[in-house]
Amino acid sequence: MCCGICNSALSSELVVSIDLSRPPDYQRLTTVTDPEDLIRLRDTLGDKLLQSWQPSVSGRPGSTGQQNFSAWVDLYQWLDLLESTESEYMRQWLPRHLLLEENKGISPPFRIGIIQSGNSLSHDPLPNSLLTKLIADGYFIRSVTDELVTQPFTPGTGFLGDRLDPKFVAATLSSPEFLKSWSGSFTPDDFAPKALLNLQSIWKSSHADWNEFLSLALALALVKDQQPPGFWPHSQVAQADVPRLDLPPATLFSQWVQAFRMGKLRMDPRQLGEGELKFVVDAPLDPTEIDWVRNNPSLSHQDPERAFESINYDQGRVIKDVYVWPWGKYLLAQIKEHGGICVDQAYYASISGKAVGIPTIFFSGQGKDGGHAWVGYLKAPGRWDLDVARYAEENFATGEALDPQSWAPITDHDLDLLSRHLGNRDPQDAARGDLVIASDFRRKGDSKREGQALESALQVCPENPSLWDAREEWLERSGASVSSLKAHHEAALAQFTRFSDLKTQHEQALIRLELQSGEKADAAELSERIVHENQGGWNHAARTDLSAAAAWSLIAGRIQAKDGDGAMQEYERQLQLLGDQGGGNFFYGVVAPFASQLITLGRPDLSLRVLKEANTKLKPTKDSLIDRDLHKLWQEAGGLP
Repeated sequence: MCCGICNSALSSELVVSIDLSRPPDYQRLTTVTDPEDLIRLRDTLGDKLLQSWQPSVSGRPGSTGQQNFSAWVDLYQWLDLLESTESEYMRQWLPRHLLLEENKGISPPFRIGIIQSGNSLSHDPLPNSLLTKLIADGYFIRSVTDELVTQPFTPGTGFLGDRLDPKFVAATLSSPEFLKSWSGSFTPDDFAPKALLNLQSIWKSSHADWNEFLSLALALALVKDQQPPGFWPHSQVAQADVPRLDLPPATLFSQWVQAFRMGKLRMDPRQLGEGELKFVVDAPLDPTEIDWVRNNPSLSHQDPERAFESINYDQGRVIKDVYVWPWGKYLLAQIKEHGGICVDQAYYASISGKAVGIPTIFFSGQGKDGGHAWVGYLKAPGRWDLDVARYAEENFATGEALDPQSWAPITDHDLDLLSRHLGNRDPQDAARGDLVIASDFRRKGDSKREGQALESALQVCPENPSLWDAREEWLERSGASVSSLKAHHEAALAQFTRFSDLKTQHEQALIRLELQSGEKADAAELSERIVHENQGGWNHAARTDLSAAAAWSLIAGRIQAKDGDGAMQEYERQLQLLGDQGGGNFFYGVVAPFASQLITLGRPDLSLRVLKEANTKLKPTKDSLIDRDLHKLWQEAGGLP
């Protein structure tokens, strides 16, 4: 048996002999068990990577596109995470989950809100002094983690690796498959302290299964690190009626592996990636619900489309204005017996698919007559059908779902972007490596080289919107001029001509820059462009959600300027432009807030005028959601029923 001194000597030799032109010696890496040696290996490797890194040229990957260099980057990223303190990690993770809200006229001048699971994460940085104070406040950190992190979990202050068994760490260091998979699936929005514990618990439950079903283990570890939203699966059922049950990741892993070996799954989890499997393992349900599908031969062979169609639509509930599930326990068998409305059909289809190993997604969106729900599912590896029961005549612009890895909203357009890359991971891998390098340059205080690494990532994978966001953040942090920021967003617009939501994101950034420069006319012109671009036409689909948001910004600007007549004129102009196809997006994004605000301002007469004109133009179907909500506002404004 080798003594600790011998192990230290071996690890020291390994540190000295790092050769980036050759792959790491994974077996020798298992000898590096001393925490100080792990830190020394990380620091030495990080320095060598920065010294040797070369950017991409003319779209061809640089150093990170080389297999051996990329393998060392994967190793470095894992070591760097393990040897980071929890306070350091919280500094990165926490700001995305907090909202700084202004307290006008009272002390303190602001208050801090926790962004609840199921909502979009923050893009606004927190002041460093405030962030440091919050991280040092143990009571506050405990409050945040109790609210957002899957329990049980106790915050700590040591290194992340200190929570782990050295044998587990050694197993990860000896596995290039794990290191590559982890680097490709872990994101800054994952809560690493809990995800690492999840992963270790799965490894301890079965070393062999952990190796064979690695993507499944990663999916469970990264989905079960943070709590699903309190309104899961949707807001039209009482939570007390949902058979929710949060089982430990190791238990779930064992159940999924057993189901596969018993022939209960229609897709082989070993052939799917973490990005697909997270849409299989994300339902926090009592296993009896899953077994109800698996043990019924006719149900277990349905695809999600047939499962959706098998549920009778309950028109009576719509007529009676009963949009919340009225039949007690929200069981699949109950939905099958009583039927349901679209949210129940979509939920049933989604869970039916997950039960047999098919990745499925519950979507919701606005159409001509109001809200609707449908499903997407993976028909084959890399081939999603996102339009099951998404009725074309309803003109649904886009669907919103939740990404179970972060429980933040994701649109089907985002998912389309991701799925387009499944057949060719190399550009994304190289870009990811450049991001790791950029992060290390930032840590070293080398802003210039950080920018070069971000530009390199964009060179090889310009289709990835998160890279454009990262470069925008760097430009703002480094004090770039308004003209440089404009050039960045204009280049992004040229890249994302096919994706209306991404185009609009960068157009809105340009609007903010125009307003910052005092160019109000140019900002208004850009807002008009967003409205017109997303109306739809012969060569592109309508994005009435984006048009409605831009239209409301124009109306709200007139309201803020106390120009009531101008606001009414702008509303009527937008109604003529968008009303024919705006549907629920225009009603809930423009008509309803405008009518409500006019009531608040003491002008119910104008509110009635807004609603009357909307009713004439939108022509909502009788007793549809929009029709009912419009008449509720009509009565609030004092109109006769």
